[in-house]
Amino acid sequence: MKMKYGVNTLVWCLPFTSKHMYLFEKVASFGFDVIELTPVDEYKNLKPYSIRDELDKYGLEVCLCASFSGATDISHEDPAIRKSGIEFMKNFVDWSKSVGAKLIGGPLYSELGKKRHLSQEKRKAERERAIESLKQIGDYAAKKGIIIAIEPLNRFETDMINIAEQAYEMCEKVDSPSIKMMLDTFHMNIEEKKLSDAIRSSAKHLVHIHTCCNDRGIPGSGHIPWREVIDALNEINYEGYGVIESFDMGEVGAQTMIWRPLAPSLDDIAKEGLRFLKENFI
Repeated sequence: MKMKYGVNTLVWCLPFTSKHMYLFEKVASFGFDVIELTPVDEYKNLKPYSIRDELDKYGLEVCLCASFSGATDISHEDPAIRKSGIEFMKNFVDWSKSVGAKLIGGPLYSELGKKRHLSQEKRKAERERAIESLKQIGDYAAKKGIIIAIEPLNRFETDMINIAEQAYEMCEKVDSPSIKMMLDTFHMNIEEKKLSDAIRSSAKHLVHIHTCCNDRGIPGSGHIPWREVIDALNEINYEGYGVIESFDMGEVGAQTMIWRPLAPSLDDIAKEGLRFLKENFI
C-alpha cells in the first residue's frame, strides 16, 4: 500500500474561502501530503492561480470534496434540476483541473440530506436518473482527466447510497473510467457488517478513503478496527489518499450533529490523527 496522507479543510471551516488560505501552511507544517478543499459554491470566488501558488509553496497535493443541493440534484425527477446539477459538476470539474486536482469526492449522486420513504419502483427510477446523469458527468470528467469518487453516507445523511455494495453497483452501471468510489470509516462503522469485506469487495473502483474515527474525533482514539482496515487496504494494494475529515462544533458541526468537543483542539484532530496513521498504516 502506498498511501499519501491528507486532511479536509472541514476540520476548520465550511466553506473554504480566500480567508482560509493560511491552512495550506498549517497543513504542511503538520506533515500532510495532501489538502482536501471543500469550497462549496465559494470556488467561483477563489482564484485558481492563488491555490496553485500555495500548493507549490508548501509542497502539497490537492483533492476536492463536493455535494449537491436541492437545486442541483442529479437524481431529481425534474429534468431542469438534473441539468443544473450536471452543469454544476462540469464547471466544478473545470475549476478542479485549473487548481491541479485530479479527484473530486463526495455523495455525488443525489441531494445531500434526502431522507424519505419511497417505493422500490420510485427508488429504482431515482437511481437510474442518477446513473444517467453520472454518465454525462463521467464523459466530461474523463476529457479533463478528473476522477469523480462517489461516497456512501450513513442512513442519517442520505437515503440513496449507504454501503459500499451500492456505490460499487452504481459505478458498474455508469461504466465510466472517471466515475469511481470512495469510502469513509466513519460511515462504514455505522453501515457495514465488516469493514474489511467492504474494502476488499470495492477494490475495482476504490480510489479514495476518509480515515476517520467513529465519533469524528482523533483517528485512533475510538473503536474503528484499524488493523482490519489496514490489512484489507494492503491486500488490495490501495494507492490513493487517506484523508482525515472532521468538523468544528459551530455552524459546520451543527450540520453533522456535533454538539461537544471531539478533541482538545481542532488542530489535535489533524496532528494526532496524522501521527496515528503514519505509525500504523504500513
